[in-house]
This record gives sequence, structure tokens and C-alpha cells, in this order.
Amino acid sequence: MTRPPRPSTLESAASRYLNARRGRQAWSGPPSVSRAVAKVIKPLSARFGPGVDALAERWTEIVGERLSAWSAPDAIRGNTLFIVAKGPAAAIIEAEAARILERVGDFAGTRAPTRLRVRQGNLPGPARPAPPLRTSGGNLHKDVERQPADRLGSALDRFDRAVRAKTDTGE
Repeated sequence: MTRPPRPSTLESAASRYLNARRGRQAWSGPPSVSRAVAKVIKPLSARFGPGVDALAERWTEIVGERLSAWSAPDAIRGNTLFIVAKGPAAAIIEAEAARILERVGDFAGTRAPTRLRVRQGNLPGPARPAPPLRTSGGNLHKDVERQPADRLGSALDRFDRAVRAKTDTGE
């Protein structure tokens, strides 16, 4: 058995040089959307202050437990904060307007609203789920199951009823 010839020093030097300078790495893909959005939103937030969603998240801390149960921020237009309040709670919100604007100013900084408008109305709540579809007593495909070729349709119907029953119970 003969050994293969040893590479010359020139070949090994060239190999080391090429290994050290292989070129660009593979492309890692597009940047994340959150970074791109953050680059746009951060300057806008600094310029215009927090939005209604940011106020709504901290509304209990701003106005207190009792008033947050009766009111919610609705919109910010210009330098005016619009608040929706349940019935007679609007009068209490009006009476507490100076304190609320001060607390909103502490939260929002220099771009905080300086005026407050209260309107009576229903508070926005969580979206209600759609009512379940009504079928004719659940026996819609009872005789289809006897046909071997049509079992897929009845199996899908049973699956649909099971999923709807689970979402109705809140699981």
C-alpha cells in the first residue's frame, strides 16, 4: 500500500486561505415584522403620545377601581380625551375631570390631552360569540350513515357539533 502524496505547502496554504475567506454567509431571511413596525410606531408614539388602547390598558390605574367600572376612554382627538360613562356616572367623571387629566398627564407625558369630554353610553365590552347554528334536532344525517360511501359527511357533521358544544361551554 502506498500513501497518497502529501500536499505541497502551496496547496495547503491555498486551502487555508480559501477556508478563511469562503464568501458571504447564506441569507438569513427577511427581518421580523415587529422590528419594522417598531421603527415606524416608536417615532409616532413619541410625537403624538399614547393612544386610546394604551390608556384603556391602564384605565383602572389612572381613574381608580370605582370609576373604571363606570367609564372607559373612547377617543383622543386633538388635545381632548373623550370618555364614555354609564348613565349618571358621567356627572361624577365631570367632577373628577381635573384629577383624571392630571393622572393621564402623568401617564402620557407632554402630549397628554388637556381637555375632557364625557358622553353617556354603553361601555365597550368583550365581543360576544356568535350564536350556534340551529339544525333539525341533530338528526340531519342519521340515515346517511347507513351508506358507506357517505360516512365522511356525517363524520364531519358530528365533529362540527362537538366543536360547537365545546366552544359554547367555554373550554
